[in-house]
Amino acid sequence: MNKLPNQDEHGGDTTPTRITIDPQVVFTQREIGGQVSAVAHHAAIDKFFQLGQEEYHVAQMLDGKRTLSEITQILQAEGSDWTPQETAKFIAKLVAVRLAHPVESYDEAKSTSASNEAQNPASQNPKVRIAKGLSLLISQRIPLFPGDPVAAYLSRKIGRLFSTPGTCWSVLFIASGLILMAANATEFAAEIRRMFDASIWIALIGMWVMTKAIHEFGHATAARYHGVRVGNMGVMFFLFAPLAFVDVTGAWKLRNRFSRIQIALAGVYFELIIAAASAWAWWLLPDGLLRHLAAQLFVVAGPATMLVNANPLLRLDGYYVLSDLIEVPNLRMHGRRQLAGWLDQVLFKIQPQRPFLHGWRKKLATVHAACSVVFQAIWMGGLILGVSFWAHGLGIFIAAAAILLWVLLPLTRWVHRIWTMDGDEPWTLNFRRLRLLSYSTLLAVCCTFFFVGSSPFARRVPVIVQFHEEQIARASADAFVHAVLVIPGQRVTEGDLLLEMQDQELILKRDEKASELKVAELRAIQFRRQGELSLSATETENAKGLQRQVSELDEQLAGLQVISERDGVVRGIDLESLTGQFVKRGQELLRVSDPLEKELLVSVAESDIQAYQTANTSGLPAEVRLRGGTRFTTVPATLRPRARRSLPHPALAATAGGPLAVEQTSDERAETVQVIEARMQSFTPLDPVTSTQIHCGQIGVMTIQDNRSLLTRLVAWCKNE
Repeated sequence: MNKLPNQDEHGGDTTPTRITIDPQVVFTQREIGGQVSAVAHHAAIDKFFQLGQEEYHVAQMLDGKRTLSEITQILQAEGSDWTPQETAKFIAKLVAVRLAHPVESYDEAKSTSASNEAQNPASQNPKVRIAKGLSLLISQRIPLFPGDPVAAYLSRKIGRLFSTPGTCWSVLFIASGLILMAANATEFAAEIRRMFDASIWIALIGMWVMTKAIHEFGHATAARYHGVRVGNMGVMFFLFAPLAFVDVTGAWKLRNRFSRIQIALAGVYFELIIAAASAWAWWLLPDGLLRHLAAQLFVVAGPATMLVNANPLLRLDGYYVLSDLIEVPNLRMHGRRQLAGWLDQVLFKIQPQRPFLHGWRKKLATVHAACSVVFQAIWMGGLILGVSFWAHGLGIFIAAAAILLWVLLPLTRWVHRIWTMDGDEPWTLNFRRLRLLSYSTLLAVCCTFFFVGSSPFARRVPVIVQFHEEQIARASADAFVHAVLVIPGQRVTEGDLLLEMQDQELILKRDEKASELKVAELRAIQFRRQGELSLSATETENAKGLQRQVSELDEQLAGLQVISERDGVVRGIDLESLTGQFVKRGQELLRVSDPLEKELLVSVAESDIQAYQTANTSGLPAEVRLRGGTRFTTVPATLRPRARRSLPHPALAATAGGPLAVEQTSDERAETVQVIEARMQSFTPLDPVTSTQIHCGQIGVMTIQDNRSLLTRLVAWCKNE
């Protein structure tokens, strides 16, 4: 449904004296919400316009005989609250969209082209031409073929889907597919995580094009099933994205609103049938590429189309369904008009225009307009950023054109209307102009802060609590534990003997190597005295190798006695039961640490390094929040100079419930994981009081000030998403 444009910003009487409705315009009356309205169909241009009860009444008086003043007098005599300015503005709208034209009382020989220009002077406005050019840059519509023959064929073949039995069976089939996916949500979620795999992008694009073509065939089939003539079918490009379209504007002729709703929902209806079929295919197919593609087709034809096409906040199928359900034609036009009037009243104390809606419909339309404006700002903003990142230079140019068309031009028109509303001298500051300047200054300050000022939000880096300089005693060799000389919780000092182990085989091996070393040294001396220098050199090298082995064995033997390397408290699990047990080399035996000396292991990503270093050099305390609700402040320590991909702590891995994404290492024998992106570390000591209040292994976040602007933060967030 087309909205009647406003050609008169000031509400002045710019309409010719006598106006008549075009003979090719046919009005069809219908009752909507207890009020009579009319659909105007212009056969020559094949467009439809919705008129309210009072608008239709005014249009009926345009017989080419009554003047504007006479029509105004009739309306006042009937008790209508339409002002002369509103009447003139409405008639100007009718002329602008060619539903009406002035009675030619002079210059009968005027050419048709000149007459059309006189009837539609807005087309000669340079601003209008610029806006149309920008619109073509963002969205292009290319008709390809007449849709009525195709729709007639489809209606004969599958039109029964829109009958009552066909609809019931289809709804049951769609519900079965949705229930099937819900019952296998965990397995299906694993398929969804692979949706953006670059290897299937071509297949995804093909699915998307196919489903959108079927979507439009659904509208055409439903329209033809209900006896509506289908117009052209073709393709349109919106921000480079190809979209199919079909002209079913004739659906507005239907009096039955549920028939119109069925036509509006037909595209989503067809796609949901495809989604249900894809769900069953995914369930029945064996593991492989086809099964995976079936899952992706379900997402494209099901949740994706429900989010976009069935969304009433976008002017797509869901919007028209809502408009018919609540019986408010041109819902967005009425809602945004009321929302704009409310803003004018709040900001500039401008009395709003007379509303065309009343009661709950008026409130619902206003709420819908507010929600749609917010949603579309976020939605279109995301699309603009996506196009600018994807297409680089050309994308930035398209994004600038979209901002100019959707934001700057409407804002300029609104400012011009407010500035010129009172008709004062151009530079005379009245009440509304002062307010406009105040709001503009506030907006400029906010924009400056958005583009330049530091973000008021914070960054969060993961942390984990651990003991400071903790000693972890491990077995230096395969051995039996001979004696455990301490118990858990016992305080020890540096140099205390903690545990003894024995390995007779290690002792024998050491003695054998020592004997071999002594023999090699003697043989080297003997060969040298006999003049066999080459043999002497060989034995000397052999003696050196044996010496290294003996030294290593001596270290292992020395390690059989575990000595405390620091003052602290002994910690370990079942230390008493270790006596007599066999332990392998590298196995953890016990730990020595001080409960009053804990530290934070901070893992910093590359994008947070600069902000963290700024927090470190400022010397200001940063807040730390641990899981469980514990909060405290500490000064961030200096980062270690090297970035690593090794996992800083096992508890930080996402596989263990931590915040860091990890992946399997290339060494399958090691069976370890590493972080996906290299990270730097710092170790921040904690004071004794804080150390007693927290526990080792607690995971949390450190909050540091964000050093980016709001715009930079938004762009970084979009790239990560």
